[in-house]
Amino acid sequence: MQGSRCGRARIPVSMIAVALLAAGCASGHRRLAAVPEPATAPAIRARPPGQLLTVGGLPEGIAVDDTTGTLAVAVRDPAAIVLIGLRSLAVERRIPLGGAARHIALASAGGLLLVPAESVDRLYQLSLAGGRVLAQTTVGRQPHDAAPAAGGRVFVSDEFSDTVSVVAHGAIVQTLAAPTQPGGLAATPDGSTVVVVGVRARRIAAYRADGETLATLPAGVGPTHVVAGSDGLFYVADTQGDAVLVFASSGETIHQVSRIWVGGAPYGLATDPRHDRMYVTATASNQLLSFRIDGPRLIPDRRWPTARQPNSVAADPDTGRVYVAGAADGVIQVLAP
Repeated sequence: MQGSRCGRARIPVSMIAVALLAAGCASGHRRLAAVPEPATAPAIRARPPGQLLTVGGLPEGIAVDDTTGTLAVAVRDPAAIVLIGLRSLAVERRIPLGGAARHIALASAGGLLLVPAESVDRLYQLSLAGGRVLAQTTVGRQPHDAAPAAGGRVFVSDEFSDTVSVVAHGAIVQTLAAPTQPGGLAATPDGSTVVVVGVRARRIAAYRADGETLATLPAGVGPTHVVAGSDGLFYVADTQGDAVLVFASSGETIHQVSRIWVGGAPYGLATDPRHDRMYVTATASNQLLSFRIDGPRLIPDRRWPTARQPNSVAADPDTGRVYVAGAADGVIQVLAP
């Protein structure tokens, strides 16, 4: 993950060797970093399609809430949450934070925004309707991602603690062991199953909402992020393996069901279950890729040029719009597929 480039733990030489062998042709035999990162995107040669909204400040995390009509964007310099009206596509409010976030997520439609602030080891819970922080909880070191789970719980990946913090009513109620350097994290729509990606371990772990570990599994050459789809499916961006991995969860176990080569160092992921679409950002080529979801299969559909360094993407099932964060140029790109 960006922000973990300095690393904190040594990776065994044997693990690097295994990863290099597993990469095969998919990675083009390139040298693999100890920690998977987005590719450094090339310069933009032409203006990308769609509307470009200037937000500044290295935007990354994006969340769409149709209930309040809000697009929330986490910017990192200075640290803040920018609230944009979905109808007006205009910046309505900028909420300063004590620390910068890489990812954000909705606790529920019209509810709180979950903001794991990496630089201050804190989970903020922010009201989209009121535009203010209602709760903040100290969690593990460098919280990278968060997701709501059943029972009002929130799971937070603590990247440099190798743990997942479980928060309820503003306090930590459990601390779970996680694969080394947990990054991306996602939960099923009903919150019954949570999956976290151990980026340095090259593994995922799946938990029940009560904190019980279901399984840990290998996850490709160099995974970074994960999103949940319908029917218990999870999609993992294997950034160094140029692929998306699909895992199926039954609530009792989890297993890999397919691997789709996409190229371009895939990093940002979003699903649109209403339109059966999956969106993947390719940071090596400044592109957004669209796939049709057909059970565990992803069928290539379309691709668009994006703003530079498309590290994050969000989809709005109500309108079908897609929002891409161009971190390098401080813009949000709005597409209407």
